[in-house]
Amino acid sequence: MDLRDSSPKLTQAAYWKAIQGYIRPGDVLLADNGTSYALFGLRLPAHCTLIASINWGSIGYSVGALLGTLTAAPNRRHILLVGDGSFQESAQELSTILRHDHKPVILLINNGGYTIERGYIGKSEPYNDIANWAYANLPRVFRPDTTARSFVAKTTTDLQTALNASNDTLIFIESIMDPHDAPAPVITSSNKGADIDYGPRGPQHRDNVQLKPVT
Repeated sequence: MDLRDSSPKLTQAAYWKAIQGYIRPGDVLLADNGTSYALFGLRLPAHCTLIASINWGSIGYSVGALLGTLTAAPNRRHILLVGDGSFQESAQELSTILRHDHKPVILLINNGGYTIERGYIGKSEPYNDIANWAYANLPRVFRPDTTARSFVAKTTTDLQTALNASNDTLIFIESIMDPHDAPAPVITSSNKGADIDYGPRGPQHRDNVQLKPVT
């Protein structure tokens, strides 16, 4: 029997609790646009650097930005927090990161699309879905001789095992979660964004077209 079968499925709540325990002083943290905004609700240790793109809302900026921070501060630990939709915008920069033997930790949430947009409008619409990639296989696709360690986490036990891996090489963790699971502050922000854009009589008020925070 696989003991992981009894481990709870991975949720956003469990994920961010684990990430809180994983961050250490001096880390460089990059949060892409989307559910990775949950990072802003964590308590960061001393001397961390946080990089985000809230004002511009540039989906996918973070993979290229990771290459930049790795180049600027090679002696620090760099952690990328990114969703599958954002990652697909600029995934090819992973090839350059591997070519230069950088050793970041890439934490990717695979939940089938643009979850932050599902909170805005189009909860189950296909325009918020994306093609599913074998994300954890990409380091070897981009560099067949890589020593990178890749993991697929479907349960809390899977995730903790991956986070315990030695970071003497690139670590790539693909965490699989439900498309409709999102941190409450992210959902609330999306809902408010729709209200600003569409107004009080907008289409966002129809039944079951937005993700809603659990009350």
